[in-house]
Amino acid sequence: MIDLHSHSTFSDGEKTPGELVEMAHNIGLSALALTDHDTVSGCQELQQAAQKYPDLLAINGVEFKVDHPADIEIIALNVSNLNPYLTREKMLLKNREETSYQRVEKLSQLGYHIAWENVAYDEFGNKRKAIAKPHIVNYLLATGQIADKEFAYRQLLDEGCPAYVKAKAPTAEETIDFIRSTGAVSILAHPCLIHLKGQELFNEIARLQKCGLQGMEVEHSDMSTDEVREYNQIADTLGLLKSGGSDYHGQNAHPGVELGFGKGNLDIPHEYVAKIIAATNSKQIINSKKILNSAVR
Repeated sequence: MIDLHSHSTFSDGEKTPGELVEMAHNIGLSALALTDHDTVSGCQELQQAAQKYPDLLAINGVEFKVDHPADIEIIALNVSNLNPYLTREKMLLKNREETSYQRVEKLSQLGYHIAWENVAYDEFGNKRKAIAKPHIVNYLLATGQIADKEFAYRQLLDEGCPAYVKAKAPTAEETIDFIRSTGAVSILAHPCLIHLKGQELFNEIARLQKCGLQGMEVEHSDMSTDEVREYNQIADTLGLLKSGGSDYHGQNAHPGVELGFGKGNLDIPHEYVAKIIAATNSKQIINSKKILNSAVR
């Protein structure tokens, strides 16, 4: 079993990369990808922690927000050279910070008691690496200013709401091109959360494939059985690599979602990661016999 979509404290997750590695080992995962939002800064800690467990393959990744009307995100998997990503993340995190600051300002103008320092720093007084909506929502909830998270997203922060701010981000096409230029694999994240369905979704995935997209998630915590079947069919029809993951953030951020298991609906096969590794230009050593064996199943 593998998990190719997880988040740490380097973006909006609740566990450090080291803690994620410990969890992955304890539940018997053979591969874990760290895919923080717009940053690879946690990957060094990920790799260091994974050295204790030779049967666990730790994969460097990142989840990119892109400028797309259907609210698409693109994951880079098996990043072997962090340098171009570290350079890129400076621009991306600056954009995220500016967007979050504007959201806080709008909420303050609406009468909510919230200031920038309330979301920009963690409970230990450390500046957050990547500031995002969940940090704002969690503060409002913790201070009793909202009854539930759903209200914050649907009534305050989503498009058309009074505190909505459009995030600045590169296009999907430019993002895919960047990922391919680094030798990593580009994966469409959680198609179940994209604002496209049916033939429109298929057509857009096919268009992105022509731009260089290499794969898509066909398993995710929020996918129904019917959606898993549909996305597998799309991937098979287009010849795309398959990926999947829990999108684990922690129980406060995503209640009921467990690393590796999602909402109890995940059992992602080893063959996915073997094929993704084979599709990259990375010289990363596969140190898990389980994964090596999966390539010939």
